[in-house]
Amino acid sequence: MSEVNVTDVSGLSFSNSNLQWYALLEGAHPTFNTPGLIYSHIELPESVALYQNSPYEALSDVSPILVKIDQPHDWLHHWQGAFPSLDGLMLSSKDHLEVVAAHLQTLVSVRVEGGADAIFRFHDSWVASSLYPTLDESEKTRLHGVVRQWLWVCGRQAFTAERADEAAQDEPPLSDGWLQLSKASQLAISNGMLSKRNWKESQQ
Repeated sequence: MSEVNVTDVSGLSFSNSNLQWYALLEGAHPTFNTPGLIYSHIELPESVALYQNSPYEALSDVSPILVKIDQPHDWLHHWQGAFPSLDGLMLSSKDHLEVVAAHLQTLVSVRVEGGADAIFRFHDSWVASSLYPTLDESEKTRLHGVVRQWLWVCGRQAFTAERADEAAQDEPPLSDGWLQLSKASQLAISNGMLSKRNWKESQQ
């Protein structure tokens, strides 16, 4: 399983034409209307609100939104220029929108070591990129699932993690809330959120 690779956002390449790219964006923000941002850039977007058709359907109005991206470099430039403070990430897969959405729905809730189950902000690049190095190889394989590559943009840095095509072939179906956040994972996430806050303050 790949470790996290770090590069400047300007150095990213989206050259693999066999993969479909998606963006996953925060659905609840005091400033931004996420569906409006998507429709302003993509005339007829293919998208799914992750909380729909799930135990969290009552929260659909604030659900993270998964949208198919045909021009990932163009989308990334748009995101970084127009609404960089909107939490989100990008990912690639060989599978279609509904399959990817079903996999991501298994990450909506997590079990927290030493605490209660919680809704997980895995759609936040600062959270996910901090979490990934704390996972063991089995957890990384399950986190990837149908996702070939995760792309987490944090400020001007891009963190990527890629799996081999065969890595998830023999994995059984995941149940909702399969991921448990260890104490180490919780600390890493806290540090990631602190880095995010410091970056946002530096942009003001």
